[in-house]
Amino acid sequence: MFILSIMSCQKEEPNNDAEAFKKVEQVVQGVFDNVWAAKNAEAISKYHTDDFIILEHGEVWTNETISNWCKEAKLRDEGTKRINTFDFFKAKKEGNRVWMAYHNYATFKKDTILGKMQWLESIVAVKQDSIWKLEMMHSTRIPK
Repeated sequence: MFILSIMSCQKEEPNNDAEAFKKVEQVVQGVFDNVWAAKNAEAISKYHTDDFIILEHGEVWTNETISNWCKEAKLRDEGTKRINTFDFFKAKKEGNRVWMAYHNYATFKKDTILGKMQWLESIVAVKQDSIWKLEMMHSTRIPK
């Protein structure tokens, strides 16, 4: 009887999948706004693990590749603004790892809309020292 009363008083761990998914979605938004749109190589470590890779339309990119891209993109920047939006449609969590699939939409503007692009992407995020970071991304451009 004593064991049953103790067990009935214990609270179950709340399902924190939804909270984890929201935090990882914020990481995805942040990396696209602060690294890709702002071309800020210094922000990479805030959003990526040290061994992060992206499979980018048939190429393998590392943090170093992305850092070099940021530097080159800043040199050719003509004031075009990139606005990122996402449609997250699938997510799974297992321990300290989250997998997500989503559509990535970018609108490029300079005074007026210059262009739009879309990608189908997936990410793997891991929780390190209570912070979610991207470990891997797979990105495929969607033809116009």
